[in-house]
Amino acid sequence: MDEKLKSTIDKIVQLSKQNTEFDAELRKRLNTTSSAKSVYDEERIERIEKYLGLDFYVDTKTSNVDYSFIKLPDVRALLISDNREMMRFRYGTRYHEIDFAEFCRYAHFQIEMLLNYYYDIANKSDLDSIKEQIKYYNPTAVGVEKAKSLGAISYSTKLWAFNKEYRIDYNLYENLRKVRNELSHRSVSEDKISIDSYQKYLKEQGLPLNKKGNVSLNWKDKEADKELKELYNSQIKDSEDFKHYKYLIWYYGTPFDDIVNGLNEIASVIRTVLQ
Repeated sequence: MDEKLKSTIDKIVQLSKQNTEFDAELRKRLNTTSSAKSVYDEERIERIEKYLGLDFYVDTKTSNVDYSFIKLPDVRALLISDNREMMRFRYGTRYHEIDFAEFCRYAHFQIEMLLNYYYDIANKSDLDSIKEQIKYYNPTAVGVEKAKSLGAISYSTKLWAFNKEYRIDYNLYENLRKVRNELSHRSVSEDKISIDSYQKYLKEQGLPLNKKGNVSLNWKDKEADKELKELYNSQIKDSEDFKHYKYLIWYYGTPFDDIVNGLNEIASVIRTVLQ
């Protein structure tokens, strides 16, 4: 549909919510045929109003993360823009389908921008000071010393250092990075096979799983539990296969709210530190 027509519909819907007489007349004008079609039209109008109202809400909402503390206007505007785009992929508005991977991608953009903003402002844009801070909390990081700019230092390096300094939910932010990197080559069928296969392996080892598929760590004092705990700690917990399995069950659990909470967490830490 033409953008001008969509804009007109938006205005009509907004006006109908603000003016009851206009709303009544609009419904009267549309309900011109049989009672059966009248009921259908009314339901159809309500669905359209709900959709457009949600789109209008997303479009006008400042952000579901408080970015008011960001002093640089361009950075603040970009964070809010990425947040709105992220939410469109959650609700399926403005030509978007509900898409968890795209939701994650725009969440990742915000975290990356927040980290850069934090290191830049905290060190008064001095690259040498930025490097010193990152190396202090991430001494084994590669490439920091040779970086010619803050942007040239990898996201993972900055995230690890930030986590060591402030103890954030590192796994959540690392998962978002993985989604961003794998966005163009995900295979749902292969992922499902991997999940089923590894769950079968865990069960064969006697490890209990909860409803989400995570290993239940409620170990008791029984000898059998001690053996399971030892097996888990020595062979399972740090294995690459288990890490990939945990990432997959997280991804297909589509934890939208957890990600929004994670964005608020990192923004809150930065806001507090920079005050």
